[in-house]
Amino acid sequence: MASQLIIYSAHVVLLVLVWLLAYTEVVPVLSYIPECAHCLVYYAPFFAVFFLGIYAAFNVIYGVATFNDCAEAKVELLQEIKQARAELKQKRIID
Repeated sequence: MASQLIIYSAHVVLLVLVWLLAYTEVVPVLSYIPECAHCLVYYAPFFAVFFLGIYAAFNVIYGVATFNDCAEAKVELLQEIKQARAELKQKRIID
C-alpha cells in the first residue's frame, strides 16, 4: 500500500506536467481558450499555492473552533503536577 505522501506527490507531479505542457504549448490548450484567459494558465501555480494556503488556514481555524475540552485529562494532569512538585520538594530541588 502506498503512503499518502507518495499518492499526493503523484498527483502534484501529474498536475505540474499538465501545466508545463500547456504553458510550453506542447499541447495546444491555449488555442482553445480566449486570449483573456491565457493569464489563468500562466499564473496557475500561483493561484494553486494561494488557494492551498487559504484552505490550510481555514482547516486550522475549523480545527481550533471544534476542539473539544477534556475535563478528565485536566484533572489527571493537575494531579500529576502536584505529585511531581511533592517529589521535587522531598528531594529538596524546589522549596
